[in-house]
Amino acid sequence: MTPSGFQIRPDYAWQIRWSNRGSCGESGCKDPECGCALCGLPIGVSDEDPRRISHDEESCLDPKCDLCVDRVPLILFRGEGKHTQQAQFHDACWRKMIAW
Repeated sequence: MTPSGFQIRPDYAWQIRWSNRGSCGESGCKDPECGCALCGLPIGVSDEDPRRISHDEESCLDPKCDLCVDRVPLILFRGEGKHTQQAQFHDACWRKMIAW
């Protein structure tokens, strides 16, 4: 949950791509609906990536690890009921577009 008091910087607000469908939940999916709502790139690295064979996410301590960064996207919702839309972001894109 994001603390209250944040706002999306106006110079980024118009760039957000809102989705009516939402993400499929697959890490690294290349579908535009599943990517970052700001930069458009996939979020996370595919579970099929061969680097995952020898990687232990639970004990990885590298804050810049490509396999761990953005494992869980930040998601905004707007609207209600059937009219709800969502936008998901990489951590770096989120930090770039908000102001406290």
